[in-house]
Amino acid sequence: MVLVSANRDEQHFEDPDTLDLARDPNRHLAFGRGGVHHCLGAPLARMEGQIAISALLKRFPTLHLDVDPASLHWRRGLFLRGLQKLPLVIE
Repeated sequence: MVLVSANRDEQHFEDPDTLDLARDPNRHLAFGRGGVHHCLGAPLARMEGQIAISALLKRFPTLHLDVDPASLHWRRGLFLRGLQKLPLVIE
């Protein structure tokens, strides 16, 4: 099993390589699959994320990506996937 492929299965997600915060349905695996294996801290983590992103956008309402999204480079790895850099600008 390769963790970086989670949530990117084209049989379950339309356009799996696109970040779509409003994707519905969104059967992602971030906090487990549910039942006894569901993360107990999931509601707290979701709330923290909402607070942090809302505060960031409230403080910097003109914050946006400074490059073409197609030019972003992703780190390669077996366990974690993430951007090498996220160039943002505030106008």
